[in-house]
Formats: sequence, C-alpha cells, structure tokens
Amino acid sequence: MSETAHYIVMSPVQYTNHINITSDQYHKYPASARTARIILARRRLHLAHHCRFVVQLRDAGREIQSSNRQGKGCVSQEKPLVLSSLTKKFACGRSDDDIPPVVTSSCWDRLPVEILITIFGRCRLQDVVNLRLASRAFSTLIDAHERAISREYLRLRRHGSLPSPINELRKYTRDPEDDVILLSDLFPPPKVENSTQYAYSFRYLWSLRRRQEVCSKLAQYLAESVLERYLRDPTHKATFTSKKDLQACHESGTAQLQFKLTPLMFYTLFFLETYAQARHELQSKLYATYKAGRLPVAIQPIDRTLMFRKLQAKIVSSPPFTNTPTLVSTHHCIRLLVTYLQFALSPEPPFHMPCDPWISMLLTTSGLGRIAEFFAAEKGRGNNQRSMRKEFMRNMQADWDASRNDERASKVYGSGEESRRPPSVQEIWFEAATNEMKNRGVLPHKTEDWMLVREGMKISIGCRHCVGEEGWLA
Repeated sequence: MSETAHYIVMSPVQYTNHINITSDQYHKYPASARTARIILARRRLHLAHHCRFVVQLRDAGREIQSSNRQGKGCVSQEKPLVLSSLTKKFACGRSDDDIPPVVTSSCWDRLPVEILITIFGRCRLQDVVNLRLASRAFSTLIDAHERAISREYLRLRRHGSLPSPINELRKYTRDPEDDVILLSDLFPPPKVENSTQYAYSFRYLWSLRRRQEVCSKLAQYLAESVLERYLRDPTHKATFTSKKDLQACHESGTAQLQFKLTPLMFYTLFFLETYAQARHELQSKLYATYKAGRLPVAIQPIDRTLMFRKLQAKIVSSPPFTNTPTLVSTHHCIRLLVTYLQFALSPEPPFHMPCDPWISMLLTTSGLGRIAEFFAAEKGRGNNQRSMRKEFMRNMQADWDASRNDERASKVYGSGEESRRPPSVQEIWFEAATNEMKNRGVLPHKTEDWMLVREGMKISIGCRHCVGEEGWLA
C-alpha cells in the first residue's frame, strides 16, 4: 500500500500515533519546526480527501461504463464515456453549451462537466469544503459550478425532485429522510435577480442544514422535558419495577416524541420567520412614511397590536396552513413549546406572570435558535452548564437591548415604556390561529397528536380544544 493510500484508511487517532513522536520530543523542536509539521499534517489530510475523491471518480466512471455496456453493447475506443441525455441535464437542467468547461490546467479538465457535478453533488457539504482546500483546481471547479453542484446535491436528497411552492393538496410524510423535502419547500432558495430561476448555493444548503439541526435539537429537548415530567408523576413511576425499565421507557418515549415533533418544528420555524419578516417590512414601510413627513404621530400600542394581528391572520390563512391538520398540529406544537418554557422559567404558578415578556422576546426577536440555546443551558450536559447559562443570558440581554434601542421602531411606534414592551404571549400565534380554526369549524377538534409510551400509557400533546382525547396531557 502506498503512503497516500495508507493515510486515507487511517483514523484520526491512528494518524496521530503514526507520527510516532512523544510529547517531550515534540516540545524539543523549535517553534518553526513544529509549525512546519502542523502544515505538513494538514496538507496530508487534504491530500487524503483529494485521493478519496479520485476513488469516487473512478467508481463513478466504472458505473457509467457498466451501464453503457448493458444498454449499448461494448464502449467504443474513441468515446470511453458515453453520457446519456439524462446525465447531460444534471447541471441545472442545461446543455453542455450552457456550462462551459473551466480550465484548471489539471487532469480534471479532461472530464465532462456533468460527471464532476454529479460526483460533487454526492459529497457531503463538509467534504466539499475540504475538497476546496485540497487544491487550487478543486477550488476553481467548485466555485465555478457552485449553483449546479448545489442543485444536484438538493435533487439527490429530495429523491429526484426540486423545491416547489406549497399548496393544500401536497402531503408530506414525517419520515426523517424526507425532512429536506419539507424544509426546502418551506424555505426555497432565493430567486436570481430579474429572473424566475432559483439561485442555488452552498450558503442556502448550509441554511437548510442549520434549520434542520435547530428544529431537531429543540424537538429532542422538548421530548426529554415531557418524558421527565411524565415519569416524575408517582402514579406513572409506580408502574415500573426497576430503574432499568424506567430508563428504557424514557429513552424510547423521547425518541418517539422527537420523531413526531421535528416536522412540526419546521412549521413553527416557518411561522416565526415569516412573521418576523412581515413585521420588518411593515416597520420599513412606516419608517419611509415617517421620513416623508406623512406620519405626524407615532403608532399607538393598540393600533400596533391590530396591525400585527392582521399580519398573523394573513400567514395562518396561507399555505402551508391552508391544510387544516397542519394548522391544528402546529398549534399543538407551539402550545407545547410555550408551556415548557413557562415550566422552565417559572416552575411555580402563576406561570405567565414573571416570564411572559421573556417568552415573547424568545418567540418574536430571538427565534428558535435562542430557545434551543436556553434548553441546552437548562439541561447542562457535560461540565459547562454554568458557562452555557452565562452565554445564553449574554445573548438574550443583547437581543433585549437591540429590541428596546431600535431607533426606527421608536420613531414609528413611539419611545414610551408601553410601546417598547413586548406583546403578550397570547398575541403571538394563539389568537390568530384560534380565530382561523373557529372560521374553519374545527374548534373543538379531534387530534392524532399523541404517542403510546407503553401498554396503557399514552401521552397527548393536544390542547384544551381537543375532544375525545385520552391519556396524559403534556
């Protein structure tokens, strides 16, 4: 085995041991020599990624050659790789003339662009980043075909489809492998300027990944909190004969509930981000009116509440919430989120009195990412709970100060204390969603948002408007 191939198959621990230098020997080297060794180690790592890509390229070429032999007999000597018409359309649905080859003065110039895009699209995002660092040729190729690679990456993970507008006829599964389909439909890529085409990019793919991680983590924290509260009940706890059974029930129940909550968190995130964008656009419009001298008096708090309520009513009456089961399930998810924020911030009743402004800030200004930070600090995994809590409070204080010191908001809505105060929690989603459900005749309603922990033990994540509900209400 060659040295390069040896580095490819080694794990990071094996690679560290392969250097075969003790700590004392390492520190005897001068600083410049240590720096050189670090640089060489990084170059070897990038070379390993480079060689792994070569192996993928070789396997892809063999696969294409094999398919060509099966469909057309043997491959001619003049054209060793015969591309199908489908392969030629992989890169943004364009022809070869639309994607000119990029000259990198390397062996990669000999390969058709479509094959490179197909292989790059099958890599992980982190692998693409590492390949950009491996060589200048890779960096040039990836940057030149970023849109085509991003589109192919998303098409593969959507099982052959691409983002499309959501309508009430479309149905989505709650399977984890289909998360990217729902996420990319809820949050499509931006449009190319002065065009109807989507501008696919690595930045957009990273944004989808960040949203998915935030929603999944938050669903996990909520599921753990629900199961912990459920199993603390003496009646439920007494049904277990051992701590092992109790722990097994906690783990399986958490996994089930996280599976159910994660896609609902996507809808929750969609509502909060859409509502934040609508408020920003309204404030910008009112500020432009103020600058033009056509807003002599600041908007009063009661009028601002009515404006914000209309914005929310428009959102909950538009896709994806035109699907009534989606509207009801999202309502249950947001109720569960707010309820367990209240339990965490104010364990003793009345829950809403001391923490209402903070929960309102978390929902309207900070977002789900900050809420996930809060639960992470509250759970305190590891030995850094104190530092995590300090970091969360620092970030939360910055959000609070930014909201209260918003100069444009003070000009439009006034600078009084009542104008600066965050809205009540009931004014965020709950009033608008309740009115919409009442208009559709689904108040009260039946629910399927429940889970069976074990035989005879059911947990419901419904609301007070649910009928025919069985089990323990989370």
